[in-house]
Amino acid sequence: MKTLLSIALILIATTVFATPFLICDAPDPSEGITHYKITGWSLTQTPAPLHMDVASAVVGTTNLTVAACRTDVWGEQCSVAVPFALTRPANPSAVSLPRLAP
Repeated sequence: MKTLLSIALILIATTVFATPFLICDAPDPSEGITHYKITGWSLTQTPAPLHMDVASAVVGTTNLTVAACRTDVWGEQCSVAVPFALTRPANPSAVSLPRLAP
């Protein structure tokens, strides 16, 4: 019973600290994707597979495009860029008139 409770607490703690990630299904491994190009974000290139932390996104909508690329003897070759809109909700409004109740 103790072990089950410990596992449950670990799973809850893991979920609480998780941040949103931008991921994508990888193309066929035989295509040799080496990195992804992202436009519309401060990070413009990320290694394959794509697993980008977007917790620092600004409030509102951020429009991104993502392209899978490989670099080989022919230079860099990229797929067609795919659009993605990331929407971060606004922060909650401030509390009003906090007070003590008898």
